[in-house]
Amino acid sequence: MLNEVNVVLVGLGGYGEFYTDELMAGAGAHGARLVAGVDPSPQRSTHYQTLQAAKVPIYPSLEQFYQAGLPADLVIISVAIHLHAPLTCLALSKGSHVLCEKPLCASIEDIQKMAEAERQAGKFVAIGYQWSYTSAVQALKQDILSGVLGRPKRMKTIVLWPRTASYYRRNAWAGRIKTDEGEWVLDSPAHNATAHDLHNILYLLGETIESSAWPLQLQSECYRANPTENYDAIALRCRTESGVEVLFYSAHSVPETIGPLLHYEFENAVVGYRSGPGESFVAHFRNGHTHSYGDPDPEHPNKLWQAIAAVNSGARPLCGIRAAAPQVLCILSAHRSSNIVPFPTEMVKVTDLADGDTLTWAAGLEEAFTRGYEGNILPSELGVFPWTRSGPIYNLSLDIERIKNY
Repeated sequence: MLNEVNVVLVGLGGYGEFYTDELMAGAGAHGARLVAGVDPSPQRSTHYQTLQAAKVPIYPSLEQFYQAGLPADLVIISVAIHLHAPLTCLALSKGSHVLCEKPLCASIEDIQKMAEAERQAGKFVAIGYQWSYTSAVQALKQDILSGVLGRPKRMKTIVLWPRTASYYRRNAWAGRIKTDEGEWVLDSPAHNATAHDLHNILYLLGETIESSAWPLQLQSECYRANPTENYDAIALRCRTESGVEVLFYSAHSVPETIGPLLHYEFENAVVGYRSGPGESFVAHFRNGHTHSYGDPDPEHPNKLWQAIAAVNSGARPLCGIRAAAPQVLCILSAHRSSNIVPFPTEMVKVTDLADGDTLTWAAGLEEAFTRGYEGNILPSELGVFPWTRSGPIYNLSLDIERIKNY
C-alpha cells in the first residue's frame, strides 16, 4: 500500500490559488494530504477561510513550518522568482521533495546551488512547466526523438499578452531586474507569463525525455513601454547546439491578445498550434498525412499529480532542473545581447479600462513582431521600423559548461 504524501504549499496567493484549488478538491484521490500552508500574508488568498475551516495550519515562513516538526514529503513553491532557489534548497536540506513553479531561477549561480542541493539530498526537484507533463507534449517529443518527423529545422512561437498597470503593481518584484536587496529577478514576459512557450521549444528539442536543448548562440531585441525596470517586449533568435533555429516573440505592451501561436518545422512535417478551446498540436506531413497530438491545456494539473506519485514511485520528474535551465540561459543571454530600448514617446499609448485600470502599449509593436514571426526574422531585420535595435550575437558555450558540471 502506498504511503499518504504530505504536501506543504508555499505561497497561497496568486498562482498558489491554483494549487490550493486542486489540493483541496483532489488530494485524497491522489493519495495526498495538504498538511500546511506557508505565507506571511495568507489573508490575501481567496481560500483563506476555506483553509481555516479545514484546519490546515498556516505558517509565516517555511523555516517556521519545519520548526513545528510536521511531516513534509513534497513542498510546492509558488512564490517570487528570487525565492525559488533559497526555498528549494531549504526544503531539500530538510528531506523534502520539491515542485517549484516556473521559471527555475534567475542566475547561473542559483542553478548550481539548486542542482547541488538536489544531489546532496537525494530528492527530486520538479519545475512547474505544465505542458512538459502532458500526454500531447510527451507524444510529440517521442515522435521527435524517434525521427518520425525528421530532423528539426526551425521552431518559432509568438505570444502577445497585454498586461495592465495593476499587473505590475501586484507585488514589489514585477517588472524588476533585481530586488531592492540586490537579488536577481529578471521578471519579464519571457521569464514569467510566457516562459512556458520558450521552454517548450527547448524541451521538445532535448535529446532525452528529461532534458532540453542548450542554446549555443543568441541574439535579442528588448523594448519597454511601461514605467518598469525590465523590458516588456522581446524578440530573440538562438541556435541550439545541434543547429536548430529558435525564434521567440513575446510582449505585454500590446493592445490585443495574440497566441500562443507556434510553428515547428521538421524535414518531414510541420507542427502547428493555435491557443484556444479544442485546439491541438497537429503535424502536417509532406506526404499529405496529418496527425493530432491533442491539446495540452486540459492536463494543466498533471505536474502536481505526477509529482505526488513520484514521491512514492521514485520516478524522476519529466521536467527537472536540467530541463528548465536552458530557458534561464536564454533570458540571461538576452540581457547580454541587447540593451533595453524605450519605445519613442509618440509610440506609447495609455488606454483607460472600464474597471479603472490602465493599459500601456506601443503602437506598431504588434505589427513588427507579427511580421517578424511570419518572415522568420527579428523585427530590426525587416528594415521598416526605425525604432528597432538588435544586439550582437552572444555565445553561451562557457555558460553551458558551468551548468553541465552539475
